[in-house]
Amino acid sequence: MEPTDSEILQIKGMRYQTGGRVILDAVDLTVKSGESVAISGPSGSGKSTLLMCALGLLKPVSGTVHVHGERIDQLPGRRLLKLRRESFGIVFQAGELLPELTPVENVAIAALLSNFSRNEAFTRAEELLAELGVPITSTDTGTLSGGEQQRVAVARALINRPSIILADEPTGALDTAAREAVSDLLFGLPSIWECGLVVVTHDQKVAARAQRRLLLQDGLLIPAAEPSEIGAVS
Repeated sequence: MEPTDSEILQIKGMRYQTGGRVILDAVDLTVKSGESVAISGPSGSGKSTLLMCALGLLKPVSGTVHVHGERIDQLPGRRLLKLRRESFGIVFQAGELLPELTPVENVAIAALLSNFSRNEAFTRAEELLAELGVPITSTDTGTLSGGEQQRVAVARALINRPSIILADEPTGALDTAAREAVSDLLFGLPSIWECGLVVVTHDQKVAARAQRRLLLQDGLLIPAAEPSEIGAVS
C-alpha cells in the first residue's frame, strides 16, 4: 500500500536480532506529519535499537523502513546519508554536543555538513537559538546548564528542517524544571514545524504528553496503557 502524503516514516515487520537474541520481532510503526509518538519499555528492550534501524544505522534481519515512501535499506551509502541528513533530526540524552564549541557553532556544523554556505549556516543557527531561548554568546557549550544544552541539541536537530525528529531519552539527564521545559519544547515541534516526533523515554510523565503512546516489550511494539489504567492496576 502506498503511503499517504502525511506519512513520513513507515516500519513494517521489522525483526532485529543479535547473538541469537531477538530484540525486535515483527515491529510495525507509522509516524505522520504533525504527530508525536512516545515509546517506553524496560531497559534493554530495544528502544534505541529501533531508532537506529529507522535511521539505517542498523540493518534488521527482515522487514522494511520507508521514509517518504522511499525504502532506505535499498539506498546506496551516499544517498542514505543524504536522506538521513535531510529528513531526520536527532536528539540524544546527553546532547552529543562538542563542549569546546559555542552553541552557534554546534548548531551550524549540522548545516555545514549538509552543504549550506557558512553565512547561511551561522545565520540560521543564530535564529534558531534565539527562537528556542538559548543565549547567543561566545561561551563554550560545556558551560551551559543541562536544559540549555538540550535546547542547543534541539536547535541542531531542526536546522536542516527535517521531516521527523527522533529523541532518545532527551530528558533523562535533566532536573525536574529543565525536564518540563525541554518536554514543552519537544512536544510543541510537530504543530509548529509540521514534522513527526518520536520520543523514547522511561519517564511516564514525558510519555503522557505524546498524542500516541506505545510500549516496546518482549520484542513487540504495542499500545501502552493509559495513565488512569496504570493507576488502577497499582
